Amino acid sequence: MRSRKGNLALETPVKEIGSIKRRKNSKKLYVDFYYFGHRITRSTELDDTPANERRVRDFLNRIMERVEEGTFKFAEAFPGATKQEKAFFTKLEGREYRPEPHQVRFGEYTKEWMKTIFPTFGSPTKHRDYKEAITTKILPYFRNMTFHQISGHELFKFTESLKCTRGANRGKPLSRSRKINLLIPFRAIWNDACDQHRWVIKSPFDNLHKKLPKTEKKEHTVIRFHDWLTFVDNLEEHYRPIAELMILTGMIPSEMAGIRKEDIVGEYISLNKSYVLGEEKKSMKTAFRKRQIFITKAIRTRLDILKDRTSSPYLVTTPRGTRLNSTDFAKVWKKGVEQAGIAPMTSYSARHSFAAWSLTIGINPLRLFGLMGHASKQMVFEVYGNYVEGLEDDAEDIFHYFGQDFITPRKSKSPVPFRDSTGDSFKVSAASY
Repeated sequence: MRSRKGNLALETPVKEIGSIKRRKNSKKLYVDFYYFGHRITRSTELDDTPANERRVRDFLNRIMERVEEGTFKFAEAFPGATKQEKAFFTKLEGREYRPEPHQVRFGEYTKEWMKTIFPTFGSPTKHRDYKEAITTKILPYFRNMTFHQISGHELFKFTESLKCTRGANRGKPLSRSRKINLLIPFRAIWNDACDQHRWVIKSPFDNLHKKLPKTEKKEHTVIRFHDWLTFVDNLEEHYRPIAELMILTGMIPSEMAGIRKEDIVGEYISLNKSYVLGEEKKSMKTAFRKRQIFITKAIRTRLDILKDRTSSPYLVTTPRGTRLNSTDFAKVWKKGVEQAGIAPMTSYSARHSFAAWSLTIGINPLRLFGLMGHASKQMVFEVYGNYVEGLEDDAEDIFHYFGQDFITPRKSKSPVPFRDSTGDSFKVSAASY
C-alpha cells in the first residue's frame, strides 16, 4: 500500500494523524490511522486525484481535531463499518452505541433476534408458527430494508402480496385474520428493536387494521338432525361416540383430547386443559372455556364407551390408543361427510349445532352461555340465535336425543315434559331474550 503525505496546518506530525494510501490494483483512496491503539484502514470510495486527496486530508485533519477535543464519534464518521466495530469503538469512547433506524437492516437485526430473544418463547406451538412466518413470509420481503424504510405503506403493500401457498385456495389472497396473525411476530421484532436501541419512531402498525380489507364472515353450518344421523352412520365406528359426545356437549376436539378419566367426577366433566397440535396446554383458550359439564344419561352412555375401551389415562383416544389428534380427526370427519353425501361441514359444526339445537328445544340462553364457555353473553344471542328458525321440524328428535335431563334443571320439582310445551317455545331468536 502506497502512502501519501501532505502539508498540514497543524503542529502535530502527519504520521500521528494518519496517512492517505492507495491499495495495489485499486484507484480509490484509503485513510489509515490509529484510534485507541487500533489501526483503522477505510476506503473513501474517492478516486485517486489531487482534488480528492485534499478532501481526504481535510477529513483526516477534522478527525484529529475531534479526537483531541473528545468529540469524535467513530460510528458517525464511518457509517459503513460493521455493527461490532461501531459498538467496540463507541464503548472505548465512553458512550453507548445506539444506531439510528436508517443504520440497521431488518434482516441483520432479525438474525440476532432469532438467536437471542426468539428461544425464550416457551410455547412450542408459538415457536413453530413464529419461525414459519418469519422465514417464509417476513424476511424474504423485508430482509434488505432498514427499519427507517419500513413504513405503514410498505407494510400494507406486504400484506397485499400475501397469498395462500397450498390447498384449495392456493394463489388466492390470505384472509384478514391470517394476515393479522402473520404480523404478530413482525410486531414483536419491531418492538424489541425499538426498545433495545431506544428509538422513538412512528410504528408502521398504527391504523394498519383499518386498511386491511374485511373478510366476509362465513356462516357456520348447523347440521339438520337427519343429516347428523346419516353422518354418524357413515363415520368410522371408533369415532362415532366421540362425534356424538361433541354434539351433546359443545366441546371441540382439542378440549376432548385434554380430558383425563380423573376429570370425570360424579355427575360432572371438568374441562381445564386442552391438547393442541401435539402440545398439552396448561390452560384453556380463555378463562371462560374452563367449565363443568353436567353428565346427562345420553352423555354418560358415550363416556362409558370411551372409558371402557382404553387403558390410557386420557378419555378420548384413537384406534391406536394415542390421544385424539385434531388434524387426523378432521380427515376422518371429512371422509364421513363425503360418504354420507351431505353438505360439507367441519367438526366445529358440531359445536355450533349443539348451541342451535339447544336453543331450538328451549334451553335458557344464559345457561347455554356457561355451557359454551364464552366470554360474552352477546355471542349466544347474535351468533347462535340466528340458526334456530330452520330447525323447528327437528325439535322433538333433538329433544329425545339430548334427553329430558339436559333440558330440565335437576332441582326442579315440577318439570314440564317436552310434549306439553307449545310450538312457540322452539322459535328462539336473539330478539326473544
